[in-house]
Amino acid sequence: MEKSVKWSIGAVVVLLGVTIGGFRFFEKIDNGNVGIRYSMSGGVRDSALQQGVHYVGLDKVTQYPVRSQTVKQKVGLATKDGKKTTVNITYAYHVDPTKATKVYKKFGSADIKSIENGWLNQKLQKAGRDELSKYSLLDVMGSGSAKVQGAILKDFQKSVEDQGFIVEDLSFGVPDVDDQTQKSIDDLIKASQDNERAKLEAKTKKTQAEADANAKIARAEGEAKANKKIADSITDKNIQYMEAQARQQHGWVTVQGNGGVITNQAGNN
Repeated sequence: MEKSVKWSIGAVVVLLGVTIGGFRFFEKIDNGNVGIRYSMSGGVRDSALQQGVHYVGLDKVTQYPVRSQTVKQKVGLATKDGKKTTVNITYAYHVDPTKATKVYKKFGSADIKSIENGWLNQKLQKAGRDELSKYSLLDVMGSGSAKVQGAILKDFQKSVEDQGFIVEDLSFGVPDVDDQTQKSIDDLIKASQDNERAKLEAKTKKTQAEADANAKIARAEGEAKANKKIADSITDKNIQYMEAQARQQHGWVTVQGNGGVITNQAGNN
């Protein structure tokens, strides 16, 4: 009996050890992450583990986020005309799952927020400075803002993609400027709006004048066609008929030579 109890206890201990060991040798990678494997003998392995449960043996696994992240940064910039401003830039990005180990090797144990506030912010600042230096402040705050935004996005994407970061989109708010600069911009915008309004009014008047002229031409052409139709409808028979009708109503009128007598013979008188 005592021997049987010892065997039972031993079996439980072994089973417990196998269970604990099983959990130790397997790793569950959460959704939105990849697993970076670190081997005690070879360092960081080249390929990352995708989501799910994986056998990892004695490797140490660090979960690394590859889901989309949204970042808001305030960036100090200067335009082509020398105006300094600060812009709130918002962008979305994610780590390329196929390059997650490359990111980990470059930045080590630094968390993703530290990378956002450090290396990514530096790349964003550079892209913003390089692109805004090609545009005036009026372009940035006016109709050219979408073009400027697209240029910064393209530059930023290109500067970080090789390191494994995929920038999905980018937007920036209205640049902060001093009151005097804002007034100058407002005056320029108003002058531009007044100019466009004057052009529109002139175009409207021209269009109306052309419409009136075309209407007069159309009326004249219509009257000419009507007169031609009437003229074409008059024949010798029509004239003879109208003459007969007139004689029937007013009688005959006869003129006899020079100084002759004019007689009026009414049909029914």
